[in-house]
Amino acid sequence: MLTCSVNVRTGGPWEWRGEEEGWGRGDDRIRPLEHPALEARAVTDGTRTLLVVREKAVGRPSLLRSLCPARVDAAVYGRVLKECQDWPLQSIWIEAGPRGLRLQTGLGGVCPLYLAYDGGRLAGSWQLMDLRAHLGPERLEEKEVMRLLTGYPRYGHDTLFTTVKRLSERSTAYADDEGLRMVYPDAAEHAQLSELAEGTDEPALMGAFEALADHVFTKRPVVPGQTAAQLSGGMDSTNLAISLALAYPGAITPCAMLIGGQAGGQQEARRRAVIEQTGFAADCTVRAADYPALSPGGLRRARAEAISPLDEPHLEAGDALAQALRARGIHTVVAGFGGDEVARVRRPEGGPVPTLAAPAWCGERVRDLLGEVNTGISPATVAPETALVALEVATPLLARRGLWAVAPFTDADMVRFGQRLPVQWKADKHLLHRRLAARGLPEEVVYPPLRENFGHLMNAAVHRNATGLLRGWGKELHLIEQGFVDAAQLAEIVERAALSPQDATPFRTDLFLITAVELALRAL
Repeated sequence: MLTCSVNVRTGGPWEWRGEEEGWGRGDDRIRPLEHPALEARAVTDGTRTLLVVREKAVGRPSLLRSLCPARVDAAVYGRVLKECQDWPLQSIWIEAGPRGLRLQTGLGGVCPLYLAYDGGRLAGSWQLMDLRAHLGPERLEEKEVMRLLTGYPRYGHDTLFTTVKRLSERSTAYADDEGLRMVYPDAAEHAQLSELAEGTDEPALMGAFEALADHVFTKRPVVPGQTAAQLSGGMDSTNLAISLALAYPGAITPCAMLIGGQAGGQQEARRRAVIEQTGFAADCTVRAADYPALSPGGLRRARAEAISPLDEPHLEAGDALAQALRARGIHTVVAGFGGDEVARVRRPEGGPVPTLAAPAWCGERVRDLLGEVNTGISPATVAPETALVALEVATPLLARRGLWAVAPFTDADMVRFGQRLPVQWKADKHLLHRRLAARGLPEEVVYPPLRENFGHLMNAAVHRNATGLLRGWGKELHLIEQGFVDAAQLAEIVERAALSPQDATPFRTDLFLITAVELALRAL
């Protein structure tokens, strides 16, 4: 939601210098992400200055009314700070005072903020690679590398680099003469499973879900003609898209990356049935096969210096869809991230820690760290951890093209609803399937016989693109040199994946991630 470069050892008043620069103080700057869904506000009590970037909220009274730091007394300043803490949507606020900066973030976690400190200067951005002056192959955070490469990402302050931290949900960062200090919040309290009240039948439960979805949408100002809804065909996005389209008939743009392949016809038929029955604006799609991952002219290779290893795996197709949406004047995209919460049964105290299996290509350094996959991570978050990780992957891509992501399933009210849902309605997302059936959609939409995913496309991308890169690099990989990857084992699976897309299937995720990390490291 913002970028910044601030010398924490200097003082002086902050001023608004316009959209190009944001807030400034000498050579210091804090620049909000410019988007219609967001607002920037500031106040000062003469000693401290509070700078706020947040999602706009409907019907929410606010003491913050000015971009320029308005002078207020200490009592009003305290009430403004409390307003920030209670804001129901995503927000980041920075307090600049004589002893440095304090940065805090509220609910949501939709747009990440990465922070780096060096020599008394704090740099920050929602794009990891904006901080590349602070990055380097020799600065890898070993536990995060292990988590990413083995497919067990966790959410917290750590990033792939020891020199950069993430301001995670509800966290606080202090930047002063002594350096950068990160503080986690208390663990979020989670609701327990409930029993439905006597007489609550399926129509009543469907009605409760629909009323809640409508309530979540009304928290933000919606501009129907400039809003799209992801409609991949999955249960999560489809249910949200239907709710939004029913609220704004004929005005919401459905969008998707089309998977093609064996299940491609099914995906397109299911989407068409939803669109025709519900009433959307004109469809907006791209065929993902036309924009292969890791392709020679694609973003990840052509602009490796700007693309994070954490970016969307199908970045090339995702960027093509984002451009198509912007060409239609769309500026907001509703996404289905977090819908797994309505299918998740929480075990007491988190349940047992899983025993992780080491992939064959793992170097000794990864094997030694597998037991630490859950150490040093964020305490329980309000939004589902899986959604926060997914949003960190997806939202920078959208924001680069001027699109803001809204993820209703991460809303605190929706999360609580999912947590309290009885087990029989969680299993296999039973609630979401039955909601589609209640809307009169055909059986193949409600219970599709084929799985719809991008697996076959990643098989082809790894076979055609990743293997060539990895062969060319040979043993000269940063990940091999640092003991994360075993050279002989990697060479063996690369040769197997090079035989055909089908042979690449067991290794597609591993080889993609190794290639994506290595491309980024070589660009630093």
